[in-house]
Amino acid sequence: MRYKVPQNIDMPDRILGPLTMLQFVYAVVGGGAAYVSFMALPYPLSFVVAILIGLLTLAIVFLKVNERPFTHFLLSLMQFITVPKQRTWHKGDSSNMEVEVYKTPQKNMTSNIPHKDIDPKTFEDVARRVDSPGADVANVKN
Repeated sequence: MRYKVPQNIDMPDRILGPLTMLQFVYAVVGGGAAYVSFMALPYPLSFVVAILIGLLTLAIVFLKVNERPFTHFLLSLMQFITVPKQRTWHKGDSSNMEVEVYKTPQKNMTSNIPHKDIDPKTFEDVARRVDSPGADVANVKN
């Protein structure tokens, strides 16, 4: 019997039209913030702030940059702005720096397997007998 294998299981579920749960929450919070700013601030300022909050909310909910959500773009932008872009070398006293040197553990070169010294002549003879056609591998032992 054949079974249907689910496809696209990593896609988020749509709960309201084209919106996922997270997009819906962003839309509700952003819309509420725009409404509160429109009602709380005086007229010319409230209109500008509400429009800016609404545009930011629409961008967060619907806009994608390089096939990634706009929130990832905003987080990357904030990181780019806050992290220094140049590193400087401070030449001087390094006594306050702690340096740890990690060494790889050495493996024990001696093993518990007994080694039998075989001269090259015997080794070549065994190899020739094993490689010859019709060789009986069980009788190759010395």
